[in-house]
Amino acid sequence: MGAIFLGLDCGGSSSRAVAVNAEGVVLHSGQSGSANIASTPHFRLRQNLSQALRGCPAPTYVCGCFAGLLTPEDRDRANELVRELFPDACIHSEPDFAAAFFASEPGTDICVIAGTGSLVCSWDGKRMVKSGGRGYLLGDYGSSFQYGRDALVAYLDSPSSASTALRKTIESLFGSLDEPRIISRLYHAPSPQALLGKLAKPLAADARSGAEYALASVDRNIKRLAEIIRAHAARHLQGKTEVNLSLAGGLWKTGTVFIEAMQLELEDGPVSYKLERIKTPPVYGAVRLAQEMAHGN
Repeated sequence: MGAIFLGLDCGGSSSRAVAVNAEGVVLHSGQSGSANIASTPHFRLRQNLSQALRGCPAPTYVCGCFAGLLTPEDRDRANELVRELFPDACIHSEPDFAAAFFASEPGTDICVIAGTGSLVCSWDGKRMVKSGGRGYLLGDYGSSFQYGRDALVAYLDSPSSASTALRKTIESLFGSLDEPRIISRLYHAPSPQALLGKLAKPLAADARSGAEYALASVDRNIKRLAEIIRAHAARHLQGKTEVNLSLAGGLWKTGTVFIEAMQLELEDGPVSYKLERIKTPPVYGAVRLAQEMAHGN
């Protein structure tokens, strides 16, 4: 049997695995829960990886792209986790944003990821460079988490003013519309940030209908994320006046209001930004990196 290339896209909300042969034929596709190397409990991370890889043929090359991979020690831990499952494979790990960038259309200059978390990244010719991020405690401006947090706070401050869509989503997620029960469920959740991120969709609908809290949230978050984009372009794409942005992550699928607001925010200034939503799932960017491992050997 020829070489098998396995890509892993391990995020804060879900994880995906795809294995292909030398001809690009998909041999395995799997999905599971979160596998954030920094915040997912170790036992759950191993469990979710095992589930996504159940039935996968033994790969020759593996590239795992993990949320929360920040340090060399994180990389070593990620490699060891994958090695437990495939001890004979050549293994390499990268931050999850690398998968999104390498799954983007040719000609992409910057990838703007907004899912549960958010960050801005690009390839400088030798390595991935990023701006923003820092996780939900210290950043992630323009992420589903930030919008979801704003939506829940708006509901708790004035339940009677909440839209039907927001009320239904809250009741579905928390099993109640009662504040103490909501807060208890939130703080007992394995991933509070991912749970809150599911409220971004009703916030988008509320913004479209003109709800003041939602419009303020979109305006505030888009401005902060746009600032990070501009600063990243100035630092890493010096002199470039036309920049192609790839929009990756679940937030951009929840409502066009976010894309429209970003396009409007980036219109002014000396740099022209072209926005395009990613077409290929990021896990295929991880597959591409696994294939490039073979070329480097």
